[in-house]
Amino acid sequence: MNVLNVEDIERELRRYAVRAYSEHAKRWVMTVARNYILSSDLPEKDLIANYRTFSPHKTQDPAYVYPEDISFIVAMNHGLPAWADAALERGETLMWFDPIQVGRRELWTALEIIVLWFNNWKKEDTRFPRVDRISFPVATNAAVLWYKDVSTNIWNYVTDKPCVVATYEHGYRWVKLVTALQFEREGHLMNHCVGNGNYYNTWRLSNGKEYYSLRDKNNMPHATLEVSDARTAKGSWGLVLRGCVQQCKGNSNRKPDRQYQPFVLRFIKEMKWEVRGDGSHIEMA
Repeated sequence: MNVLNVEDIERELRRYAVRAYSEHAKRWVMTVARNYILSSDLPEKDLIANYRTFSPHKTQDPAYVYPEDISFIVAMNHGLPAWADAALERGETLMWFDPIQVGRRELWTALEIIVLWFNNWKKEDTRFPRVDRISFPVATNAAVLWYKDVSTNIWNYVTDKPCVVATYEHGYRWVKLVTALQFEREGHLMNHCVGNGNYYNTWRLSNGKEYYSLRDKNNMPHATLEVSDARTAKGSWGLVLRGCVQQCKGNSNRKPDRQYQPFVLRFIKEMKWEVRGDGSHIEMA
């Protein structure tokens, strides 16, 4: 497209690029996104929302009134660039990008979501070196789907960093719950009441109860233990050396699935805990 004020577009793009964590993503914004916004492939709805047209047949009409925008008038007062005059002589339309309230338009909302999507990638993601091959429409579709999933399953994306107390094969590990966020996330993802606030307050008041979660390599929980009569070792986190398992819950308060039972039993034996509650939820053999 014959855009008179490309610098306004580039200035706006820089505001989005600076929010990207990866240098690859920053370059994508300033190259792939820039070229798309300046291309003839831009959908008509985005053209109408972002550009004003300046066509030859209008300017040849004596009654034609130029758009009342300061930047445009300044450009006209100083004359059009040679390339723009040549484009008009060829009968081509000139475009002027409207820089007012850009963030309210669908195109730029999509770009903001794309940047958030890029920021969710891990640093070692092998897509980064080839990110320039991802077109704006493809990135938009992928980012919007990701954003919808985040909105629907927000707790899958909340990163809690509990203290790891035991690690096993295939990335499984037991962690200790010690913050309100950790308790709340556990409750939401496991669909049980450990996240309702009462259990966190119980732990916080130090009445001898501790709570543990079995996590996989993606930090998703699969079993939750409540241990009472706790005797903790010294340290900022504390580790139950003796105690009694009062609750062992899988998702929705059910018995943990069979594939997780070995990790439950091993942990209990390693910690030398007795089982006083939910014995039917633990396969002791």
